[in-house]
Amino acid sequence: MLSLAECIGMSDLTEDEIAVIAEHEHVPDIVAVELGQDLLKTSKGVFILRCYVSDVLEQAKLAGKRDKVKRLDRLLTRFNAEHGFPRVL
Repeated sequence: MLSLAECIGMSDLTEDEIAVIAEHEHVPDIVAVELGQDLLKTSKGVFILRCYVSDVLEQAKLAGKRDKVKRLDRLLTRFNAEHGFPRVL
C-alpha cells in the first residue's frame, strides 16, 4: 500500500497545492492528490485549480490570516508561472 507521502511524490502537485484542494473541496489529502492530478490534465482543470487557490486566498484575507495569505500569494504566483494562462481564441 502506498503512503500519502509516496502518492504526493508521484504527483505533479506540491504539498501546498494539495492542501488548498483539500481545504477548498473539504476532502482528505489523499483524495485531493487524485483530484488535483486529474485537474492538471486539461487547461480547464488548471483554471479550476487556479480558482481554488484564489478562493482560499480570499478567505484567508477576509479572516485576517496574514501568514496564510503570504504563503498562498507565493503559491499562486508560482502556480501561474508554472502553468501560465490558457490562450483565448
